[in-house]
Amino acid sequence: MTGPTPAAPRGEGAEFSARIVGMHCAGCVSGIERAVGSIDGVEEVRANLATGGLWVQLRTPGSTGAALEARISRAVEAAGDYRLADDSAPDAAAAQGTGFLPVALALGLAASAMAVGMSPLGGAAAGPAIVAGLGTAVLWGFGRGFVQALGKSFRRRSFDMDSLIGLGAGTAWTASAVGLFVPGAPLFFDTASLIVAIVVLGRWLETRARSRASEALRRLFSFAPKRAVVAGGGRETSVPVDQVRVGERILVRPGERVPLDGRIRRGGSSLDESALTGESVPVDRQAPDPVSAGAMNLTGALEVEVLRTANESAISRIARAVERAQAERIPMQRAADRAAAVLVPVVMAAAAVTAVVWFLAGGGGAFALARAVAVLVVACPCALGLAAPIAVVVATGRSAREGILFRSGAALERLAATRVVGLDKTGTLTAGEPVVAALVPAPGIAAEELLAAAASAEQGSEHPLGRALVDHARRLEVPLIRPLRSEAFPGRGLKAEFPDGSSVLVGSRRLLVDLELPEDKGSPDGATDLPGGASGRLFVLRARAGTANFLGRIGFRDVPRPEAAELVRRLRADGIEVALISGDAPGAVEAAARETGIRRPLGGLLPEAKLEAVDALRREYGPVVMVGDGINDAPALARADVGMALAEGTDIARFAAGVTLMRPDLRLVAAAIRRGRRAVRVIRQNLFWAFAYNFAAIPLAAGAFYPATGALLSPEVAAAAMALSSLSVVGNALRLGPGDLRPG
Repeated sequence: MTGPTPAAPRGEGAEFSARIVGMHCAGCVSGIERAVGSIDGVEEVRANLATGGLWVQLRTPGSTGAALEARISRAVEAAGDYRLADDSAPDAAAAQGTGFLPVALALGLAASAMAVGMSPLGGAAAGPAIVAGLGTAVLWGFGRGFVQALGKSFRRRSFDMDSLIGLGAGTAWTASAVGLFVPGAPLFFDTASLIVAIVVLGRWLETRARSRASEALRRLFSFAPKRAVVAGGGRETSVPVDQVRVGERILVRPGERVPLDGRIRRGGSSLDESALTGESVPVDRQAPDPVSAGAMNLTGALEVEVLRTANESAISRIARAVERAQAERIPMQRAADRAAAVLVPVVMAAAAVTAVVWFLAGGGGAFALARAVAVLVVACPCALGLAAPIAVVVATGRSAREGILFRSGAALERLAATRVVGLDKTGTLTAGEPVVAALVPAPGIAAEELLAAAASAEQGSEHPLGRALVDHARRLEVPLIRPLRSEAFPGRGLKAEFPDGSSVLVGSRRLLVDLELPEDKGSPDGATDLPGGASGRLFVLRARAGTANFLGRIGFRDVPRPEAAELVRRLRADGIEVALISGDAPGAVEAAARETGIRRPLGGLLPEAKLEAVDALRREYGPVVMVGDGINDAPALARADVGMALAEGTDIARFAAGVTLMRPDLRLVAAAIRRGRRAVRVIRQNLFWAFAYNFAAIPLAAGAFYPATGALLSPEVAAAAMALSSLSVVGNALRLGPGDLRPG
C-alpha cells in the first residue's frame, strides 16, 4: 500500500519509486542500480543507502505499470538478498528490517556456542557436536542471507558487503565442518556464529540510527491526514484522501490537520503552518483564503473547497522534492562509491593472500584461516557508502522542517563553496510593499497640498501605490476629503470628483499623454530621478472649470525587509560578499543597498545583464548564490552555482532554483549556506575516518604487526569494529541539527 504522499506515484508519469529492504553498503547500491538500469525503458536509476529508497526515471512518460514494476522487482531480487518493500512511506525498509528479538536470539546462541567451547564440556565427546549445532543454527538461521548473497555475487561477478560476511563466516563454518571428521583439527563454529550475530546486531543498531536520520522526512509524510470528511448531500462522510476529487468540500474541525490543499468557503480560524514553512507563529485564515494540507486548525471550524488532489498537495510536493534531493548523488559521494566498489574485490584478494602467506610462513592452517576471515569481516565498505548520503539525508530533511527546501542534493555541496550572494531587490530584499519616498510639488504648490489631493483621490483604492499614499497621509495626519465618485483607468491611474466641483487625476505619465493633460514642465520626459531612492512615480493634476493644473510628482520605493540588514551582517561574518542585482532604477538600488549595508549595488539590469552580472561576480569572488523571486530572475537563478527562490515568488523562479525558502525570512539564506558548509564538513570527516579505518584495520586484521608487536584483530573483534565504523558515520551525521539557524 502506498503512503498518502508517495515520493513519486506508482503507475503515473515518467517516474517510479519504491523502498528496498536489504541494502547495507555501497556495493549493494551499485549492484541494484546496474540491475535495474539494464531494464529496457529505464533512463536513470538511483538507490539511496541512507533511506533505502529507489528512484527510477523512465524514457517514456506514462510508461509505468504493473508489468514494469514486476520487472523492477525481479531485477532488485536478482541483484542480491533484496526486495521491494510493500510500503512506500519513508524508511519502510528499515521498519521491516530485523527486529530486536531475532538479534537477541542470535547473540544468545552465539554466546552459548562460545561458552560451551570454552567450558569443560567443550573438551568432552559431545562438546564439538553441541558447538556445531549452535553455530549452524546461527549461520543458517540468521546468516543465511549472507551465504545466499555470496552465491549470487559469484554468479554476477559483482561483490558487496554481504559477500564478504558470507565468505568469512561461510569459510569458517565450512572449515569447521570438515574439521569435525579430522581428529585434533581446530573448529571455528563459535567464531562463525559470533561474526553473524555481531553483524546482525550492528545492522539493527545502524537501522535505528538511520531511522533517526530520516525522521524529518517521515514527519513530513505524517503531517497530511489519511482521511478527510467530505460534506455533500446533507451529510458528512469520512473517506481516504486519495478518493477526494477537486471541487468537493471537506470539513476541518479545530484540533484537526487540513487533509488537502484548498480554499476556505466558510468559517475562519488560526492555523499552525509550521509543517510547511517552519514558521511557528499561527496565521489567521478566513474565506476565501487558501489553506494547505498538513496545517493544524487551531480555533474555528472550516469548510474547504479542494483545489488539489492528495498527490499534488503542497506537502506532497515538498516531500517528493526532499526525497529527490536525498536520492541525488553529490560529487563527493560518487568518488566514495567508486572507491567502495573497488574495495570489495581488493579485500577478497587481500584475504586470500593473507591466508597463503601465513600458511607458507608456518603459522598453521587455523591461524591463516583466522587472519583471512578477520580481513574479510573488518573491511566494511558500509561506512564509505554511508559517509555522504547519510549527511545529505539529515541535512535536507531537517532543512525542510525549518523552511529550507533543497530540490537538489548537489546544491548542498555547492553551497559550502559559496563566496558571494547576489540578491534581487523587489520582492526579495524588499517585501514588495511600496511606501512614499518623495513628494515633488510643482512651483507654487505645497507638499501637504500635493499629498492631500492624491491621498483623498486614492481613498478606497486597492492598488498598492494608492494604499501607500493613504497610509502616508494618515501617519502625517493630513486631512482627507471623501470623493463623490471615482473612475479607474486600468493600468494608468484614476480620476476622483469632489464636492467642490474639482476633480483630481492620479496616475502614470501615460495617463497624462492619453488624456492630453499638462505635465511637469521641468521634467517633460518624466525621467528625472526623484530623491530618496524612489523609483515608482505618480503624476497628480487638479482640474476645475475645464482647466487642469499640474500639482506635482510622488515617488515610491520598496522598504527592505526587517531582517535584510541582519542577513548581510551574517554573510559578512561568514566571509561572503553580498551584491544587489536588480532591474530597478540605479538610484533606488543604491538607496536600498545603503540601508542594508550592501557594498555592491548593481541597478538597471535587464535579465540578460543579470546573467553577465552573475558571471562577473563569479570571476571576481568565486561560486555564486543568486536569490530571487520573479520571472526575470529565473535566468540568473539558473546561471548561478546555486539559485535560491522565495516560495511566495513565481513558479518559474522556483523551478530554476536549487533551493526554495518556504517562508519570507532572508536569514534562511545564511542558514542554508551554513547548513551546506556543516554538511560538507561532516561528509569529509566521515570519508576521512572511513578510509582511515580501512587503512588501519585491514593490516591489523591480516596480522601485519603481529611479528613485531604481537597485535592481532580476532574475527569477532573485527566484526564489532566493522559495525562501530558504520554507527560512527551515522552518529556524526546526526550532529547536523538546527544550530545552523541560530543567530551569529
